[in-house]
Amino acid sequence: MTRSHSPEGSEDDYNPQEHQTCYIFTPAGDDREAAARPAKRRRTAKPKGKAAEQPATEEPEICLFPTLLNGKETETAARERWDTYNRLWADQELRTRAILDSFNQKTLDDVSAFVLSASHENYDEKIPTALVLTGPNIAAHGPLFAQFATRMRDVDRTGPVVLLTSKDAANIKGALKKLIRDATQQDEGMDDEDEEAVVGRKGAKLLNYDLQILQNWCALHTGQKVVVAIQDTEAFDSGILADLVELFSSYLDRIPFVLLLGIATSLDIFHDKLPKATIRKMQGKKFDVDRAEECLAQVFNDAVLGNKSVLRLGDSMCDLLIDRQKNHTQSIQTFIAALKYAYMSHFYANPLSIILGFVNEPEKLVQLLSVEHVQAIRNLTSFKKFIENKLEAQETEEVRKLLQDDSYLRTVVATSAVECHSSAVGLAGALEVLEIARGCISSSSAPRAPRYELLPRVLVGDLHVESPLIRELLLSVKKMNSTSLLAMLSSISHSALDPQLSQLKEDISALVSSSSSGSALTSEFDVATNSLRSTAVSKKIQLNAHKSGLTKLDSEYSGLVQKVHDELLQFFTDTLHSPKGSFLYEVFYYDLQFPHKDVFAPNARARVERALSNPFDYLNCKCCQMTREEEETRESTVKATHPPTCVVYKLYLEGGALINSFDLWSAFKSVVTGEDAEDGDEQVDVDTAQALFYRSVAEMKFLGFVKQTRKRVDHLQKFAWKGL
Repeated sequence: MTRSHSPEGSEDDYNPQEHQTCYIFTPAGDDREAAARPAKRRRTAKPKGKAAEQPATEEPEICLFPTLLNGKETETAARERWDTYNRLWADQELRTRAILDSFNQKTLDDVSAFVLSASHENYDEKIPTALVLTGPNIAAHGPLFAQFATRMRDVDRTGPVVLLTSKDAANIKGALKKLIRDATQQDEGMDDEDEEAVVGRKGAKLLNYDLQILQNWCALHTGQKVVVAIQDTEAFDSGILADLVELFSSYLDRIPFVLLLGIATSLDIFHDKLPKATIRKMQGKKFDVDRAEECLAQVFNDAVLGNKSVLRLGDSMCDLLIDRQKNHTQSIQTFIAALKYAYMSHFYANPLSIILGFVNEPEKLVQLLSVEHVQAIRNLTSFKKFIENKLEAQETEEVRKLLQDDSYLRTVVATSAVECHSSAVGLAGALEVLEIARGCISSSSAPRAPRYELLPRVLVGDLHVESPLIRELLLSVKKMNSTSLLAMLSSISHSALDPQLSQLKEDISALVSSSSSGSALTSEFDVATNSLRSTAVSKKIQLNAHKSGLTKLDSEYSGLVQKVHDELLQFFTDTLHSPKGSFLYEVFYYDLQFPHKDVFAPNARARVERALSNPFDYLNCKCCQMTREEEETRESTVKATHPPTCVVYKLYLEGGALINSFDLWSAFKSVVTGEDAEDGDEQVDVDTAQALFYRSVAEMKFLGFVKQTRKRVDHLQKFAWKGL
């Protein structure tokens, strides 16, 4: 392309950037920002001697929570919320991590014992293979196999453990390279002579995918086994896997291979994937990993229903997280992340969450609550119900003090916080007893339901002492024989009901031991009803006939069964009720599901369109702030102060299906260079505007809003419409 010169031919019009194929665009202001940015500090070694004995003064962690209550909350209160959140979540995270570490302990022990005793001589010259049924939770497979590798390599010291995945085995050569490299490099005490022996003897140079290298290594390390763990067997290419098994089988007398295969589906699908000749070269043993539902139940019971937990989830949040866990993610790590976000959201946005940090310190809580906190407490829905209950009980003096005396209300809040926490702990104990007791009933009509399914029913008021589920349980307890009842009492011996039932358990055991027949004792309530005789008279006759056939021990046992029934009834009456009517319910239960829906199941396109249309919602800067008219319509006009991509997007919305590139550039230039700019707007030159335009159009292409079209080279085709 030739450059046109002016008639005068002056050199002042020459711009060397026009003849460059590429140049770096640096917007104005970047140099000033880089100069203002402080230089990075280098780490220095710790001083020795007397200087090292002096404790270093650590700067306090920056509080990331804003002041609430329209800015009237003190910095001390905001700092307490931040510290309380960090402390409570740190304790909960430690307990959750301990549960996850101990969850697969039995599987780790079984697989470790299998690898220790595995040898091709004991397995008919076949490859010892551990088939680990990991389940569909893909996110948990990586940590599980990492635990396998750590246990065998560092604790059992059986030899090197090589983890292979489908991305590491694009072909047989790549898989062998990784296998040999990882197996031989795990030995840190190898000298030069050993390295020469591994690579090849007498100067022979072996290829890096030759198993002779691994054979030479095993000759130097007798007694070491090479464990090959394949994490995702289903995603692994069946041909490559069959070739690997074939090679391992041919080298089995020289390299003690042990296979560890992770299977997410079933053994039948695994057998159908490989040829029968390959399967015959392996002799495996199946290991079942505990199901994800059991791990979820343990984490939920500790995090939401544990005695050490202070913040709990409401019914809507429980349903949302459990439904998403079962139907979408099936990942414990995702559930823990959602639980952490619930903690963060509650302490970030609720100024009264500071109460959770001082449940066991009511004196400090009374001193920390300010006048603004007291006013916020009086606006709670639970406080209004609390006042209404006081009025129904005609406690007018109490109501007057609660509404007018701030000091008295602070004292009541400290007392109610302890009561609310104790009530939550009692509810958790009731759900534990209910779950265990229903699990001991052999009736098919009473399937065992986990506590994370029972809690939402209690919170909404569907599960109480008069509900059919509780009545059916109590009726089943009265019909239990001595063997079943003792088994149930032993199962709930470590629950909150143990002090009330321990003596009854001892009495029933002594009564059973005094029986000379050795058969189980039956109660007078265990009557087989005949469906053909359903009248009240016939049932009474049948009951009297059953009582007349009871022995003396059976009669005494019936009295003890009735006492067990009464204790269970009283326990459920005291503890199994919805806490929504209690004071400070909003503080101890988090039940806002909209933040979680926006974060964990976001509508990405709507967020991008909102950011491009109204950048003030995300940038919160004065230059992008909307006017009152724009806030009413939620549509901002094109401004030169908006980000360049937002300007191009607003102009893009005004075009049709095909947008002329020159017209788009002309409109963009008139906005950002000041032709249509308002007074006080920062103006840019044409070259900078052109660079910003190119970058903005490229970002629009990347986001999928426009694309090039072959029909008209100088046009852009609109690829998406707003709101779809």
